[in-house]
Amino acid sequence: MKQSGFDSAFQYKTLVMCLLLSITSVGQDIQFSQFYAVPLYQNPAFAGSAFLNRVVLHQRFQWMRLDARFASSYASWDNHYDKIRGGIGVMASHDYQGGDKIISDDIAVQYATEVQLNEKFALRAGAQLALGWRTIDYSRFQYSQDYTDQGYQGNTYNQYGSERFFYPDLALGTVLYTEKMWFGISSHHINEPKQTFYSNINNKLPMKLAFTGGYKYVIKQYTSNTDYFKRTIEYNLIPTAHYKMQGKSDQLDLGLYSQMDKLLLGVWYRGIPIKRLDGIQNNESTVILAGLKYHHVVFTYSYDLTLSRLSRARTGGSHELNLTLYFEKKKKTVRPMKRLPCPDYFD
Repeated sequence: MKQSGFDSAFQYKTLVMCLLLSITSVGQDIQFSQFYAVPLYQNPAFAGSAFLNRVVLHQRFQWMRLDARFASSYASWDNHYDKIRGGIGVMASHDYQGGDKIISDDIAVQYATEVQLNEKFALRAGAQLALGWRTIDYSRFQYSQDYTDQGYQGNTYNQYGSERFFYPDLALGTVLYTEKMWFGISSHHINEPKQTFYSNINNKLPMKLAFTGGYKYVIKQYTSNTDYFKRTIEYNLIPTAHYKMQGKSDQLDLGLYSQMDKLLLGVWYRGIPIKRLDGIQNNESTVILAGLKYHHVVFTYSYDLTLSRLSRARTGGSHELNLTLYFEKKKKTVRPMKRLPCPDYFD
């Protein structure tokens, strides 16, 4: 028997709404493919790690062909200050879930300090205090009572919970590094704040643990002198890994990128192929990246090619754009500091 237009439309809208509500209830964080390009979001210990004024602008568009699409915006600034023996960072994010039905906002401040362990190793430790808030627009949802035999008749706007809630958020992190390698651990949502629009539900945001690391293999490096400036030209290979777990979910990003003077290229795999959930292999996506740098300006673009069963829905993949700007200080830092090998795009 052929399914009616009412039944198919209702089931489709119900599926989308359930997806949105499940996202809200689980409350997992934004997942950036260019995780190394948003260092403050990844780990508060990176605040001030460039020893320059650093501004990062980042945009992600995910599954743009679906109603349950995401659009995530991120911005940050950080710098190192000798007087306080550490770095200060400020970041903010704005996330649309399911079009613009559910909106997540966060603003955070960070402080990180550094200890020189010996001539080779340095250790950074950082803390973050954030304020987050979630907003929902019930008028943009479609309910069963909005449909008749003639189809959709308009939204009845039945409000079942609050339209906005705020919560404090705490995070800690540390990074151990040399001039060629780094390994970091971070813990976000340590206080596990309440995450629900409904006062009678005690649903907490799970704590997230993340481990990241990499190694920079320099193929060739030399200094170029001109009449106007001096800069370092480098060709390298940088394998990286990023593993995170939150609640019942975990994910692994494993890949390689290469800096060839002004050109940046990279490829990643996201998933855990040895892990299966309900008989389904955990293959999420392949990420391809290309970018350019000019002096203290870096621009990168990446595309996520969906590998999971979600590819049958023709999601359109995911796109990320990153613009990172570095500004020289008026006064050079007094303390001689090692510089993290990643990210190290500036001359």
